[in-house]
Amino acid sequence: MMKPKEIRRQARMTLQGNYFFAVNLTISLTIFTLALTIVLQSTSLGESPLPLNQALFWILNLIVMILNSLLTIGLIRYLYSLCRKKSIVQPWPFLYAFRNQPDTFILTYLFRYAVSLVWFAPALYCYLKLPFSIDITNMSAEVVQLLTHMAAYAVLACIPAVLVSIPWCLTEFVLLDDPYCSAKDALQTSRRLMQGQYFRILRLWLGFLPLCLLGIGSMGIGFLWIRPYFYVSMGHVYLELRRDEPEVL
Repeated sequence: MMKPKEIRRQARMTLQGNYFFAVNLTISLTIFTLALTIVLQSTSLGESPLPLNQALFWILNLIVMILNSLLTIGLIRYLYSLCRKKSIVQPWPFLYAFRNQPDTFILTYLFRYAVSLVWFAPALYCYLKLPFSIDITNMSAEVVQLLTHMAAYAVLACIPAVLVSIPWCLTEFVLLDDPYCSAKDALQTSRRLMQGQYFRILRLWLGFLPLCLLGIGSMGIGFLWIRPYFYVSMGHVYLELRRDEPEVL
């Protein structure tokens, strides 16, 4: 099996000559999702004291995230086609998931979102308990301690959330290979393929950490290049595991 460095090198080779179109697709997806988020935030529903408005705000947030996940499938499909050397060039490939059993993609997304949310609960609790206005010049020891606890819980929540997401990280590729696969079967197939791969995938993901830090430092602009690079890397992981999977007689 390929080492993480070899996977990333193969991903870079795959993207040669295709990076421009891949980044343009990522930009289009980012702008569309950002526009939906801005419109949602402009409604001020989240700042309303009414429970009904608060509930509506979170429901709309979930809808935006689901739409983003469906649109992202189109980007992943194009990048996966590059891994298979069957390039699909479409001016707007983002509608694929809407036309091919969107309920299956939504169910798999909601399952993984729910699992990850459990691990983020401590960090979310600390965030909700944090005061919204803090005077830095008169910050008390209690607030400093609260900030420290929040940062610690955030780290402790992110690490398990990443680890728990590994078994199902290939679900999109399974569904792209078999559009008629059920959500349950896709999740189970991904989990089966990832058996014994935890450490290798974790090392692969950690290899993207310096790039992610650069992406954060560039106000998110760097992620326009990082996302295609990451998805192509995972596409090669999936193809390798599928190729090495023993045949069932």
